[in-house]
Amino acid sequence: MMYGYYGNYGNYCGDFWPFHVIGSIVGVFVLVIVILIMVRILRRVRHGSGWRSWRGGSAEELLKERFVKGEIQQKEYEEKLKVIRE
Repeated sequence: MMYGYYGNYGNYCGDFWPFHVIGSIVGVFVLVIVILIMVRILRRVRHGSGWRSWRGGSAEELLKERFVKGEIQQKEYEEKLKVIRE
């Protein structure tokens, strides 16, 4: 008797239905975990605590931060901002 390319696999363990149910549950669980990880990454990027902050931000943002902290005066801030925007 011929059983096709995969042989007689179905008669040994493929017909045991709990494995189908368990496999489906595990597959859905893995899919949900992947979706949750992606949502979390997108939220971090959108709220500014993600990739952008890791690379340091733009030059204007850093200059503004230094000005707000009082590290540089307004005149120095305006001069440097002019140079950055050129």
